Amino acid sequence: MTQINPLNPDTTGLPANGAGRPVLLSSNTTLAWRVFVPIFGTVFLGGLAMAYLLTNADDLYVTLLPIFVVRALLILLWLGWLYFVWRTLWRLKRVDAADTHMYVSDYWVTVRYPWSDVEKVEEKKRLGRRVVNIHLKASGRFGQIISFLPGSKYAGWKKEMGW
Repeated sequence: MTQINPLNPDTTGLPANGAGRPVLLSSNTTLAWRVFVPIFGTVFLGGLAMAYLLTNADDLYVTLLPIFVVRALLILLWLGWLYFVWRTLWRLKRVDAADTHMYVSDYWVTVRYPWSDVEKVEEKKRLGRRVVNIHLKASGRFGQIISFLPGSKYAGWKKEMGW
């Protein structure tokens, strides 16, 4: 009978085959800001606008403004929300960084960019939140500027990279 030795659960001594593990640079809340908030806001405002549009004007009780003004304002609010989502929230991406490449995802498609394609990295404040913009030398799948909300490992990675 052969004796089977169990494997050691400590894997820190195993070789990494020369490749570092990717580090998540973007915040875990990016998924909520990128997907859930736009969907919830669009459905809520769209439902409110549709309720006012489809309900008979005699059944609505609006004291200050005529009903067509309220309906027009709700449609403008909904369109303004869609424009806001398109210009700000929809641009947020998930960013992972490895030694030689960065991986950018919009939660449907993931693209790998080599670090040689990065022109500069800048931080800005938008709507009270810190946003990091990565400028590429040429336009890629997600455009020339990739925006993300920095996560907890971003500061350490930035210090390690010397940026």
